[in-house]
Amino acid sequence: MPELLKITTPVLNKADPQVTKQLQDPNAAFNLPDVQKVAKPATQGEILKQNNGMLQGDEAPAILMNLLKDPSVTVGFLKNIFMLQEIIQLLPVNNTALTQDIQQLFDALLIQPEEIAAEMTRQENTSTAFKGELFNFLRSLSSETVQIPEMKQAVANLLKAVNHHQGNQDVLDGIANTLQFLGQSVGPSRELSSRLLQLSAQFRQESAPPRFEQLKSEVLTILQEVEDSILFTPKLQKMVSITVYNLSRYNDNPDFLQESIAHLMTLLDSRQRQDFQRALTSFFVSESHGREEESSNIMDVLTNIIGRETSDETLTLLNAEKIERIIHSLLSSPCNFTPLLHYVIPVQSDWMKAFAEIWINPNGHEDERERQGGSGSKGDIHMLIVFDIEGIGQFEAELYVREQSIDLSLLCPPAYLKTFEEKMMERLSPSIAGLPYHFGNIRIDKLEHTRSLMDVFKSLPYKRTGINVKI
Repeated sequence: MPELLKITTPVLNKADPQVTKQLQDPNAAFNLPDVQKVAKPATQGEILKQNNGMLQGDEAPAILMNLLKDPSVTVGFLKNIFMLQEIIQLLPVNNTALTQDIQQLFDALLIQPEEIAAEMTRQENTSTAFKGELFNFLRSLSSETVQIPEMKQAVANLLKAVNHHQGNQDVLDGIANTLQFLGQSVGPSRELSSRLLQLSAQFRQESAPPRFEQLKSEVLTILQEVEDSILFTPKLQKMVSITVYNLSRYNDNPDFLQESIAHLMTLLDSRQRQDFQRALTSFFVSESHGREEESSNIMDVLTNIIGRETSDETLTLLNAEKIERIIHSLLSSPCNFTPLLHYVIPVQSDWMKAFAEIWINPNGHEDERERQGGSGSKGDIHMLIVFDIEGIGQFEAELYVREQSIDLSLLCPPAYLKTFEEKMMERLSPSIAGLPYHFGNIRIDKLEHTRSLMDVFKSLPYKRTGINVKI
C-alpha cells in the first residue's frame, strides 16, 4: 500500500487577513487600489478630485477648477485690459503706427450706457451655436418622443452633423495653429521645423478638406518624428496630444449632414416634417447672412487687443503675466465646465469708466438647492454682477429671480455703505416701474472680500462629479 504524502502546513496567523495585491495598470481609467476591503469611505474632496480627473497631475481640469475658486476671476479682468493701455502709453515704442492702432482698439472697447442692452444681446447670441428655430424644434421633438429610442438617436446624429458642419473649419485652423507652434518650437532642427510649417500652411488652404486623409497621414508621421527628437519636451507632448485630438474631431464625410436630415425626415409625420423643413430653411439662411450681424463688438476688440499684445515681442515681455490672466479669465466663459451665461460690459459714461462682468445661471434652482436648507423651482434665475466704478471701488450685486419676485443683495465699498443704504432703497422700485417684476428681500452691506464663482454658484462643483452613490 503506498504511503501517504507528508505535507507540512505553513505557519500562518489565521487572524491576519491575506490580501492579494494586483498589479495596477498606470494607464487604467480607474484608480482602484484594493477592491477586497473598504477601510473607510472616501472624503467628499477626494471624490470630487477623482471624478473631475484631477488625479496624477491632470492639469487641464485643475486649471478650470482653480478658476472657479479664484476670486480674481470675478474682478480685475477688464481692469487688467485697461492697465495694459496705461502701460502702452508709457512705453517708448518705436513703432508709432502700431501704438496708435492699439490705442484706437482700447478706445473702441468702451461703450455708452444706451448700448449695453444691444451688446448683451450680441454676446448672448454668440455664446452658443445651438439656438434658434431649428434647435427649439429639436428640443420639443425630443421631449415629445422621449420614449422612442430611434427618434432620440436621429436627433443626436443631426446635432453631431450640424456641429461638424459648423466646426470643421475651426478644427482645420486648430490643427494648423498647433503645427505652427510645433514648427517654431523645434526651430533648431531646420528640416523638421520647415516640414511642420509647410504642413501648417497646407491646412489653411482651401484644398485641405478634400486632401484631409493624406494630410492626416503626413501629420501622424511627422508627429512621431517630433516625439523621437532630442528637442521633445513635456510641453510639446501636450501640443502633440492636442493635434491628434483635433485630427480625430474632423469629419470628412461631406454627406453626413444630408444623411442625418433625410433619416430624421423619415421618422416625422406630415405636420412635423413641414415644421422641420421651415426650421431648416431658417437655419441655413441665418447661417449664411446673419453671423456677422450677431458678432459682439467688445469680444472682437478684445481678440484684436490680445492678438496685438502677443504678436509684439516688446509688449509681450512686459505684460505677459497680465495677458495670461486675461486669457485665463476668458476660460470662465460658458463651456461644459462652467455652464453660465457670461457678459463683459466696459462702459464710458461722461468722464467715468465702469467695468462689469455678469454671470447668469438660468437654472437657478440648482444653486438654491445646494444652499443650507434652500429650495428652488424650475424657472428661477440666479445672477452675479461684479462691477468696478473708477474712483469709487468694487461692487457685487447678486440677484435671485423667482417668477416676478427679485431678491437683491448689494455689496458695496465700506466708505459708501451709508450713502447706498439711504438712497438706493428709494431708487430701486422706480427703476423697474412698468415691468412685471417687484423686489422681494433686499440687503445692502459692505463688501469685505471678493467671492469666487464657486462661492456664489453652489451647483458648479457638482456639474462634473460623475457618479454619486451612497452605499
